Amino acid sequence: MRVIVAEDGVMRGLLVEYLLGHGIEVIGQAATTQELLGLVDADPPQLVTVDFGMPRRLGTIPEYGAGLDAAKEIRRRHPHVAILALSQYTELSWAQEILSLGTAVGYQLKDRVGTPDQLLVTMREVAEGAVRIDGKLTGPLLRPAHKDDPLRNLSKRQREILELIAQGWSNHSIGKQLCLTESTVEGHVTLILRSLGIVVRPPDGGEPEINGRVMAVLEFLKPGLSPSPGRQVGIRDA
Repeated sequence: MRVIVAEDGVMRGLLVEYLLGHGIEVIGQAATTQELLGLVDADPPQLVTVDFGMPRRLGTIPEYGAGLDAAKEIRRRHPHVAILALSQYTELSWAQEILSLGTAVGYQLKDRVGTPDQLLVTMREVAEGAVRIDGKLTGPLLRPAHKDDPLRNLSKRQREILELIAQGWSNHSIGKQLCLTESTVEGHVTLILRSLGIVVRPPDGGEPEINGRVMAVLEFLKPGLSPSPGRQVGIRDA
């Protein structure tokens, strides 16, 4: 995996050292968003890690949200580059904007990374096209915003499952986490999507796939993009 690490603090050196020690090819390091964009343009990697609070240029102070602007610009210029945001900020609006970029994106809070090995797993998953949002953010994202919100129709168990789906968990993993059989989870997922008015159809008309299902749920959560009842969201649309 070829990676560019963008971070203006001491974490950059520690992260690069760890990645190099685990066989990851770090092709560039950036301390500013200007430097990051230049590196990606010159040699697009498989994945970039970006800190949301970075300086835009050398000699300037870190700017709140500068890294998010860089992430959106990278996705515009290089749609196939995966993006993992590592941030100390818990910002729901930023999580929603990251989700709006589509697949192969992630938002991980620095103080909840866990072990370096867990971070490496997340990086690999995002590089392969998965969506990974920190669990501290998925709960508030799924909280009903108003009395007409369809999420209010979900049971407590269904909301638990939906939160895990939004984090990219498989039915098997959800079942183990919640002590449910996989078939029970599948039944809940069907009811959840039905309650949200979402029907996931792969391009070939076959059975729904986990990535398409996840993106259908995330599509529903994007500001202003809640699907109307019965709207079909294809995997290519996600």
